[in-house]
Amino acid sequence: MGVWGRIYDNAVFGGLGGLLGWLLFGILVPRDAAATTQALLGGALVGGAIGYLVVAGEAIRDGALLRVLRLASIGVVLGAVGGALGMFVGDVVNYALVGRLGATRGNAIIIVLTLSARGLGWLCLGVAIGLSEGIAARSLGRMSYSTLGGTIGGFVGGATFGAFYLLSLNQPEQAAVWSAVGLVILGACIGSLSALVRAAFQPASVRVLAGWQEGREYGLDKAVSSLGRDEHVDIPLFRDMRIEKRHATIRREGNRYLLWNEGAPPEWTRVNGEPVVQCRELHDGDRIQLGQVVLRFQAREAHACRRASRRGAPTPHPGAGQ
Repeated sequence: MGVWGRIYDNAVFGGLGGLLGWLLFGILVPRDAAATTQALLGGALVGGAIGYLVVAGEAIRDGALLRVLRLASIGVVLGAVGGALGMFVGDVVNYALVGRLGATRGNAIIIVLTLSARGLGWLCLGVAIGLSEGIAARSLGRMSYSTLGGTIGGFVGGATFGAFYLLSLNQPEQAAVWSAVGLVILGACIGSLSALVRAAFQPASVRVLAGWQEGREYGLDKAVSSLGRDEHVDIPLFRDMRIEKRHATIRREGNRYLLWNEGAPPEWTRVNGEPVVQCRELHDGDRIQLGQVVLRFQAREAHACRRASRRGAPTPHPGAGQ
């Protein structure tokens, strides 16, 4: 599963979170509660559900139960805060604008303002989920990428939610269905755009070529990324007892990436077939073998050069600028 697979999975997890939030809203939020209470409590439930599944999505795919619990707790808390703020702000801004203009429901200006108000409101949820992904990964780089993607996804998804909200006003008998669809799309937008922006800006990654999670791609957006069988490492490689719990690390030093053997047998720690006793610098396309698992190191700049070369654009000389 490469970049597009990760984007798809994040969209699915986000959409499921939106659906779960809609169910919880219908079950736990009293219909006779004040509008402010409904907005804050309902937003918290929706945001917490989306944050739970988006932030813990990678750990769920890896089958790492302990990581799921840790990441989910962060996603639920920050997602709930962002969701409560998002729904409340959306309601306040929407009602303030519509009330000030005093226009009718079908007015085009009101439609645009409603979509914008909902987009601005749910943008708060996107920001919260992006922040929670960075905090969960303990990575400032990932926090910046995910927050940008979550912000865009929150606005786009929120505006779409606003469109379905307007449909529910015109078709009261279908209000529950339209609300569910809007929240599913909101969650899918936040999840997919967060993954898309992260994939576009992450400086490097490793892709599993053989072994556990074959086809899976892991971003290297931290100064130090750990690999091994432990559930708390950044790149978990289960089901191979030749791999130590904390087998190796990939460290970024400027523009260089170094694979460090963290005490594992050199014969089960190889780069391009050569045993690594202590440290080995990585270059784009290098094959890393830990136990029986084979990964390929991928540098974003090298991929950009290859794409430019295929389009006929001049490719920078490796020594240029030095």
